[in-house]
Amino acid sequence: MTPSDARARALRSGGDRRPGQEPAAPPAPGGHSTAPFEAPARAATAVSGAAVAAVVLVELAVPGGWGDAAWVVLVAGLLLGLPHGAVDHLVPATRLRWPLSRVAGFAAGYAALAAGAWLAFRAWPGPALLVFAAVSAWHFGSGETSFADLRAGRPVRRRAAAALVVGAVVLLVPLARGTAGTAAVVAAVVPGTDGTLPPGVRTAVLAVVLPAAALLTAQLVRRRHRLEAAELAGLVVLVLVVPPLAAFGVYFGCWHSVRHVARVVAEDPGSTDDLAAGRIGRPLRRFAVRAALPTAAVLGVLWLLWSAAGGWRAFVATDLPLLAALTLPHVLVVGWLDAAHRPPGRDGLRPPARRGRRRG
Repeated sequence: MTPSDARARALRSGGDRRPGQEPAAPPAPGGHSTAPFEAPARAATAVSGAAVAAVVLVELAVPGGWGDAAWVVLVAGLLLGLPHGAVDHLVPATRLRWPLSRVAGFAAGYAALAAGAWLAFRAWPGPALLVFAAVSAWHFGSGETSFADLRAGRPVRRRAAAALVVGAVVLLVPLARGTAGTAAVVAAVVPGTDGTLPPGVRTAVLAVVLPAAALLTAQLVRRRHRLEAAELAGLVVLVLVVPPLAAFGVYFGCWHSVRHVARVVAEDPGSTDDLAAGRIGRPLRRFAVRAALPTAAVLGVLWLLWSAAGGWRAFVATDLPLLAALTLPHVLVVGWLDAAHRPPGRDGLRPPARRGRRRG
């Protein structure tokens, strides 16, 4: 699909929309069609939905549910999620057509920022874990709203309230449920603590986040964003039904990471023709090849750090600080990518002068 075809399609969709529906998205800034994102978005939606449904089904249908095996899902999710930020250094490079020297400099800065964050986590694990939880909740939530906007053909908008609610659902609710497994992980990450949250904090989180999620779901339904509403409802079921360790593992590895990979694949100019034609196999192979070396390097560091310990709790205690360190520069790159998809106008919407007159 050419940019002119995309513009014509957007105009037709906007002219045919029903009262109350949002206007169709214009082409992305710079005149690029959003068509390359359609195939990765469909695939990511299918994979993430199927993974969450499968984990919930096992918990409900199998006697004993995940039980003591919840850690298997957590470890698998953490490992599956490692590659999703492995080509972050190439995202701005391809968009801005940087020379190799600048790409190398950016990658070095990315690694230095991650190393500094890891050292801070090792020196001050308690405060670092709190900061990591806050940053991750925002990152997960804003990632969901951005993905939903792009998938629906809307401009990426700043939806702070929605992002905070979704991020709190997928991260804070599992922590607030406070099982022995989550306490063991937190205690391993923050030595000298028992890993449990004060009962008042746990109650407050659940009392605030769950009603907020219900209100957001109702608002999405009212705005006819039905798929987004259904997904939020599914995530709420996940974090309330499945053991917290398994819930976070499947969300991180098979939902958040998969959807970020879909965005990165769509940004690759070498995959544009394949994606516009609905072919996703070769673009995924291109991503896998480019992500292989950075992922292998992280796994090597992880192995060296873990080799002095043993057991899955030791693995998680080693892996979480490393993920936290990588999250900081990763969040900055994703924020830049969101801004690149946000056209001029308040909150990422088209300027009022371009909107059609409201009917009814």
